[in-house]
Amino acid sequence: MFTDFVYSTPTWLWGSIFMVFLCGSACAGLVVFDRLVHVDIRRAHNELAGFTVAVISVVYAVLLAFIAIATWESYTTAEDVVQSEADYVGALYRDTLGLPGQMGQDVRNDLELYVQTVIHQEWPVQHEGVMPHRGWEPLGRLHLAIVRMQPKTIGEGVIQGEMLKTLNDLYRARESRLSAAEGHIPDVIWWIIFLGGALVTAFTYLFGFHDLRMHMVMTAAVAASMGFVVVLIIALDWPFRGQVSIAPDAFVKVERSWTALAPTAETGNPQATR
Repeated sequence: MFTDFVYSTPTWLWGSIFMVFLCGSACAGLVVFDRLVHVDIRRAHNELAGFTVAVISVVYAVLLAFIAIATWESYTTAEDVVQSEADYVGALYRDTLGLPGQMGQDVRNDLELYVQTVIHQEWPVQHEGVMPHRGWEPLGRLHLAIVRMQPKTIGEGVIQGEMLKTLNDLYRARESRLSAAEGHIPDVIWWIIFLGGALVTAFTYLFGFHDLRMHMVMTAAVAASMGFVVVLIIALDWPFRGQVSIAPDAFVKVERSWTALAPTAETGNPQATR
């Protein structure tokens, strides 16, 4: 399958293959068209062809730029969602430092399990284009650990309420990440991209040049300029797949930050970190 090949192959490799195929197809089409329509006929209409190509190219360039920008914004939004999810996990861990003994330790254990599951089980699955689900189990255990708390002081009750609020934010962030992992550009837009590119390239055939080789160079340049943008769109289309993808670095950093909090967590004294 084309999608599996693209996102399992280094970007420079599949991008190079795609560009060679694109430019080669454009030049091959020009050679065929040159034999069907005599150059003198085309040369007589160079001015009209130039005006028509300019209009079509501008429309297609605007469309292609819009799609590229939308894809990049979706990619950066997915990065922000991952960072938010990791931040909520870190906030929950810090809140447990105000809880006594085993009560706080149970929540910390579930948080550590959730992070480990996301990094080592869910991320590889996302990278393959499959919707991950293993994180729901440790998240459910975390939820139960928080709601089953029995606060003995007003401070502990406040902490429990704050943790429940943060947990709900964590749920929303996780669902947003899963939606970002599943969403990509609709097929109809891909049809528009490739058919529009083929139309722009085909209109360059209408020019009449004395030297066919020079005409081929110009046609290949037009195809390549569009191809580079298409490669960018393909690379960013699935934010969690391929070489250009979002890594679980945010979760790794949060997990490492817990090392500094470990002595405090063991003693259950939040004042130790101040």
